[in-house]
Amino acid sequence: MKLRIGSAELELGSEHLRLLEDSSHLLHSAKALQDEIDKKGYLFIRGLHDRDCVLQARLAVLDYMRQYKDDILDSSYRWQDGVLNSQCQAGCVPFMEGKNDITHCKEVLQVLEGHRVRNFFEKLFGEHAKTFDFKWLRAMYSEGFTGAHVDKVYMGRGTDKLYTIWTPFGDVPTEMGTLAVVEGSHRLPEFKKFQETYGNMDVEAETLQGTGWFTEDPMEIIKRFGGTWKTANFNAGDVLVFTYRTVHMSTVNTTHYARISCDTRWQPASHAADPRYIGDIKQIENPKFGVHAQTAKADSDQPYVTIEEKKKEWGFY
Repeated sequence: MKLRIGSAELELGSEHLRLLEDSSHLLHSAKALQDEIDKKGYLFIRGLHDRDCVLQARLAVLDYMRQYKDDILDSSYRWQDGVLNSQCQAGCVPFMEGKNDITHCKEVLQVLEGHRVRNFFEKLFGEHAKTFDFKWLRAMYSEGFTGAHVDKVYMGRGTDKLYTIWTPFGDVPTEMGTLAVVEGSHRLPEFKKFQETYGNMDVEAETLQGTGWFTEDPMEIIKRFGGTWKTANFNAGDVLVFTYRTVHMSTVNTTHYARISCDTRWQPASHAADPRYIGDIKQIENPKFGVHAQTAKADSDQPYVTIEEKKKEWGFY
């Protein structure tokens, strides 16, 4: 089976793209979970969230989308099906990231900050856990995807014990846009230069122009640094947990369904948190980075740099 991942097409089951390995059997032991994420850079947990709660949250997001703009969803289907208008691509779906009415509605918070996920992280950390108030809630449009990056470049001003948990809101097969990670990319020697350069960058401090992704091509990562991309079909309730140095991106949403998902970040409560994402958060209208990023205005008096310029500076070209 061939999958489109970023700007490339890879064969699932080949040396470049394989299935994630289920970590659910390790839930009995905090040490086993920590050893696994230290080794692989990820944990793939089946059924961490309650399935019914996830599906209720999905409906809440779809209802928000149809009220935001009545032609986002295809009217020839039930709105609950989440089928996008055939013309809906980049710029069509609402920007929902941050701390707002939809990210913090009862149905969504019941999943993102519910007792199941909180208990999981408190067991993993061996202490109270806290999560960013900022939530990265998204509806991925047709032909949309996320490029290869590490989360540290966006949120590296706090603890290094920061984990991302990716929660799909619904059953999400690979062709709908699932997350993919490069196993071991957070620690393998082959990624040392990558982590010391790009991985240590603060995209906001650098005034980087564009998404902040290292590349949209998964093969660029493999050719430069090695490794294997891993992904899987996700069911409602399944999650992927990974470190803030794990290289990840997504497969392309080649369907007409809105792929609804949310990234949330968790850390030990005793550790310092990146202050940009906790407490009172100003509502973002024009996101600087990520899939919804807007490029810098030509008349801006701020000096901007591109990722290609940084790659040359780092000696990758």
